Formats: sequence, C-alpha cells, structure tokens
Amino acid sequence: MSLFSSKSMPQRALRALVPVALAATTHAHAATELCIESSSALYQAFADIDGGSTDDITLKLRSGTYTLGSDLLLDYRGNGGDPQANYGRLTIRGGYGPGCTSQSAALGATTLNGSGGQRVLGIEMINNALVIDRISSTNVDWEFGNWICYQAQDRPATITGLRALNSRVSFTFMGCYDILIQNSMVTARADSAGDIAVGYLSYFATSSHPATFALTNSTLRGGSLSLDFLPFDDDEHPASATVELFGNVFENDGTEVLVDGGDLYSSHNRYDSLTLAHGVLATNLDNISAAPLLQSSGVPQNNSPVVNAGTRFVPGGLPQLDLAGNPRLVGSDPDMGAFETPVDNSLYLDVTTTAATGAGSLAQAVASANGTNGRQVIRFDIAGSCPRTIQLSQALTLTDDTDILGETQPGSQPNTFALGYNGEPCVILKAGAGVGSAFVFDSNESADNLKLSQLAFSGFTGTAVDLRSGRGHLVTGNQFGGSVGDTALLDVATAIRVGDGAADVQIGGPDHAQTNFIGGASLGIILDGNGDNSVIGNALGDAGLQNAPNAAALVVYSDHNLVQDNWISRSTAINILMTGADAHDNTFRDNLVIRADGAGMLIDGGAHDNRVGPDNSFASNGGDGIFVHSGSPNDLSGNQYSNNDGLAIDLGDDGVTPNDPDPAIDGVTTPNRNQNFPVLTRAQPSPDFAFFVLDGTLSSTLGTYRIDLYRNHACNASGHGEGLILLGSNTVDLDCTFVPPNGQCTKAFTLLVPGIVVPGDDQITATVTSPYGHTSEFSACRAVTTNDVIFADGFDD
Repeated sequence: MSLFSSKSMPQRALRALVPVALAATTHAHAATELCIESSSALYQAFADIDGGSTDDITLKLRSGTYTLGSDLLLDYRGNGGDPQANYGRLTIRGGYGPGCTSQSAALGATTLNGSGGQRVLGIEMINNALVIDRISSTNVDWEFGNWICYQAQDRPATITGLRALNSRVSFTFMGCYDILIQNSMVTARADSAGDIAVGYLSYFATSSHPATFALTNSTLRGGSLSLDFLPFDDDEHPASATVELFGNVFENDGTEVLVDGGDLYSSHNRYDSLTLAHGVLATNLDNISAAPLLQSSGVPQNNSPVVNAGTRFVPGGLPQLDLAGNPRLVGSDPDMGAFETPVDNSLYLDVTTTAATGAGSLAQAVASANGTNGRQVIRFDIAGSCPRTIQLSQALTLTDDTDILGETQPGSQPNTFALGYNGEPCVILKAGAGVGSAFVFDSNESADNLKLSQLAFSGFTGTAVDLRSGRGHLVTGNQFGGSVGDTALLDVATAIRVGDGAADVQIGGPDHAQTNFIGGASLGIILDGNGDNSVIGNALGDAGLQNAPNAAALVVYSDHNLVQDNWISRSTAINILMTGADAHDNTFRDNLVIRADGAGMLIDGGAHDNRVGPDNSFASNGGDGIFVHSGSPNDLSGNQYSNNDGLAIDLGDDGVTPNDPDPAIDGVTTPNRNQNFPVLTRAQPSPDFAFFVLDGTLSSTLGTYRIDLYRNHACNASGHGEGLILLGSNTVDLDCTFVPPNGQCTKAFTLLVPGIVVPGDDQITATVTSPYGHTSEFSACRAVTTNDVIFADGFDD
C-alpha cells in the first residue's frame, strides 16, 4: 500500500479519482473488539481489517513494547480495489491490562518500536472514522490519508495521548475530514531537524463540508506544524477551512507554524514564528514567544513561562488528564503543552462544616475567595459519612476566579459510565427557604472563570448555577435530580444557565468523569449570552441506573455552541429547543435524543444557519424527531430517525408539506424554505447485486443538492420516512439549461449504493439538503422490489 501525497498528483488528476456512485455509509454498525497482546497479533489484526469492514472495530493493545520489523499498513480501499466500500469506525487504544478489561493512563504503557529502521504506521480511510488513544512510539512515522470524500464528515480522526518520538505525523485528507489532536507530543526525526512534526492536510474547496484541523494541549519539538489547504483547482485560493491552535508548545529554532489557507484561531500557544498565507488570523489571544524551558522529557521546568499559561476553553473540551495521566488542570489555568506540572499558584480554602454560615462554612469560603486577589480553590473535608448536606441560607455570588471542587470531599465517586451516569457526589447543596440559586458568577473582569465539579444540587427555585460573566468556565461531574445514595434530590427550576456576558463555557467534557447528570429541572441547560459554549458528554434526563425527566433538557438562544456526545432523554415537553434569531451557527453532533413526550428538537423563532448532524439519533419521541416551526436555513442531514410518533422531520405545523416551488430567496422565519423532498421511483438491486439502484426526481432551484438515502423496516404512518439506517449520501446537480418561470429545475437521477443488500419489502426514503443548508422533510416511502430489475449506470441527465 502507498499513501498518496497530494504534492505528487495534479489537482485535476485527483478529480478523476472521484466516482459518481453513492457512498455507502451504514451507521448501525456491528461492534468488534480485539485484545492485542503481541506484535504478531497486531500485524495479523491489520491484515484482517485491510480490505474493509462494516464493523466498528476496536483494537485494545496490552501494555508493553511492540516491535515493528516492517511497515504496519492498513488500506481501506478493499473489496478487490473498490474505492467505495462501506466502513465503520476504527479505534486503536493502548495501555490495557490482562484481558484488556481495564486501561491505564500511564505514559508509555503501550509503545510501538520501529526497531532496525524508521517504520511507517499508515492508515488510509474512506468515509470512516478513526480514533488513536494512549499510544507511544519510537522511530515510527504516522501517516493518515484519504482521497475520496462523498459526504460531510465530522472530525473522523481524533488522536489523544499520542507520544511519537523521532517521528513524523502526516495527514493527506480531502477537505470534509476534520482532525482533532489533543494531549499529544511529537518530536521530529533526529536525522532531519526540518521534518514536519505534524502536518499536511489537503483541502478541496468543492467539498461539502469545510475542514477543521484542531491541535490542543500538545507539544511539538524539533519540527514544525505545516498546514496546506489546497484548493481543488489551482486558481481557487483561498480555500475555506478552519485551523484551531489552543494551548500548544512549539519548540524549534526555525519556522514553527505555517498555515496556508483558511481561518486561523490561535490562543494561548508558545511559538517564535507563525506564517499565515491565503488566510485570516481570526483570533490571536495570549500567545507567547519566550523560551519554553522544557526538560528532556518534554515536561516544562517549574519556572517555565508556559506553566499556568494555557486556556481552560479548548475545541473538543479540556480533558481531565494530561499526556502522563496526571490532572490536566493544576493552578489558575492549565499549562501549555502536553504535560501538566504540579506547580499550583492557587490559594486554598477548606470547607469543614455543613453549617450555612460561620467559620469553615462554604459561605465563608466564597466570601474569602471574593476578597482575595488570585485564584482561590475551595476544597471540602467535612467529617461524617456520605452524603453530607449543606443547606444554603442565601445564594452564593462569586466575583473572582474560583474553583469549587466537590471531588476533594472524601467519599465522592466520579462517573465511570461511557453512556449515562453512576457518579455519587458526597456533598449536596440544598436550598433553604426562599433560596433560588446556589451559585451566581458575576465578575467585573471578563477573563475570570469558575470551575465547579462533583457537587449535587437540590430544591433551588431559580437557577442553581447561574453564569453571568467571564469566560472559560468548567462545569463537570455534577448531579441535578435523581438520588445520591438514599437521599433524593429535590427538583430545581433551572439547573445551569449561561447568559448575559458569559462565554466559552464547557459543560461536561470528553472524559467520563466530567459527565454531568442533569434531571429534575423545568429547564436543564440554558445557553444564552455571548455563545461559543460546549456541552459535551452529559446525561440529561436519564442516567441509565436512574432517570429524572426535565421539562426541556436544553434550550439554546445563542450562537456558535457545540453540543456533542450527549444522552438527552425523557423530557416531558421537548428534549432540545433552539429559538430566536441569535441562535445561529450552532453544531449538534453524535447526540442520542430520545423519548421526549413531545419533539426531540424544536427549531423556532427564526433560528438559522445551524448544523444538526451528523450522527445524531432522534428516536422514540412523542412528537416529531425534529420540528422546524420557524427558522431557515438549518442543515439536518446525516442523522438517524426512528419510532417517533410524529414525522422524522416536520417543516411547519402541518404534517407532511407537499412539494411546491422553492423560493430562490427566503427569510429566516420560514421553516427551511419548505425545501422540496425528492420523489423516489425505484429501489432495486442490480442484476449482479453489486449495487443497490435508486431512481428518483428532484425539483428545486438551480444548484448542487445533497441527497441522504435511508432504509426502514416499515414506513411511517404518514407514508413519509423515517430514517432508521443511513445508506449513504451524494449530490445531484440541478443544472437545467432552460428554467421555467417558476424558477424550478426538475431532474431525474439514479444513485448507486455499492455492496448493500436490502431485503425485499423494506422501505427506502430520502431527504435533500440545498446548497445553502435547507434540509427537506422525508420523501414518500418506496418499497424495495427484486423483480424486473433494470440496471442503471451513474446519474441520469
């Protein structure tokens, strides 16, 4: 196998590699886990996977050293060279103990050694996801490639805890592939100081999803970061892309950061030089150029200027642990780079009593924190068995940088569930008579922030946690609703509100211990104010072992928020409400949105330009999966929909909206311009069963449209939808030479899904998304037939 380098291929030659058949991407993958205990077993696993798989595959590597005697390569262009095979997610994790039942965060627990020469670990991907976690390597180059991109992906490459010594890490990807590298360290090859330590992302301006490259809390030594976002055609610079650099250390005597194309967001990094061509420096915040003063291991010296100089707010969420498995946040702010030192510049205040006021009380600790400059850390050491309840006699207002750490109370147990919540905070904050809030953060300094972790809240009649100012807040591991041991928590009115001047708030996080359980509230989370917040990995309404429904789990009024990997369930009204003209450019992905008494999601009040997808699941809701009452455009493509009592997607309050002329220009208050859905006319296998063939027509304004095709075991009662299994996606060009007076171009199309077997009498449905992001309702169902097959090739003109 060879991994292509885009430098070696003309752009127009690359265009010829992209076929017109529909990319098959089934989301309901089987899951396979393999415990790897030797070098030979690792090679065998790569060989077995090479050529493709429809499973989600996880390789769990035992702790130890794996000697690579030759290159270790995995080519997803399998099935006899077919570049359109159907794949799931490949995960490679290190640090496992015997039987691969538990994972260690220790640095270097699993190490790949390129013995006898510089080895290559190469993975080439097509329409699939990749996760690398807690792997060390020496004398191994990491190469990741992709040259075919059929549909919008969302960060399919996530690399966490990689330590690559004497190495080069390179990416050659189409532009719809996002990449996140965090808590990692790469040192350039010893024989070539100018080697790229992390670098080469190729972007094509014609792809359907702008690429994002995010590097956070990582250290690059001896080499440089080079990002070159190439346009599809040579005259199309600048390419549209996003580069996010947050909290990194670049250590090199030459050029350290080179970005060619796209928008660059650079915050709290250490580098000497940055070169930006064909792009815009959108953010340049608190970057430094002082010598980093790193030890040979890469850990900063205690007097290093990168210590306590990073940022709490990073793309994808600030992890709990650093590369060495130590706490990621020690002191006022995290250190820049992959490692966290034990240097703590905080002042400590201890809570030793459950009394509402007086010496040793939480109220006294908050008052002391407000009255002292610098970050104060409030710890708990209250005598007695768990849980310990503090009944507040007033709301506690915070006006300075403060950490309130419930996990410091002996007996507090963090969550360990990947989906749900089984944590047990030992400290419960209970509302006294007339107390509406537990904490109100309201500082005069815009950079002040709060860390609030592993506390339980009970009975607050206003907003339990009210964030009114500051940026970079962390709210993790807390519990609202349900019970702590045998103690039931009383309902609250609103659990967490982000409003007024607050921004850059992280609620939950990528690690299991950061999961908040939010239930028993009229409103679970409210995102208002300045936006740019992250809600990641929380359990809202259902913890798995216990449930506590909210009336509405999440309400979004603001812009540029990320909602990812949450379990949102059982709301008595709606699970998610996004409303108002200020609710725009929000992203919802990989969420499980289920079992609301009403709609899974309601979009209203002119909310616009939001991306709901991919890989959300809207299932078993008492109303519609997604109800767009008002707001346009909103891209709803790439999700799954099943067993909702209403429609999967409902535009307007009228059930199935018949097709009629789509307006060329629509206002934000219309429901996705009532985008026409496609009309399917045939769903059959080809005679040789190599392809599944779908014919249809689409009528709308001129442009390139994305069509998502779904398989269902039965049709919705409306005769339209739902979308149980996403078979794949591709584009149809409405490019009529003559356009009628109503502005509608009508075109027939044929889509081919390779390698898919669909049982007879299953139902096929589809949605369409306009070039501007208007997603339609579901088409009428078309039953799969197996007789009178006429094979069609490509798209009909």
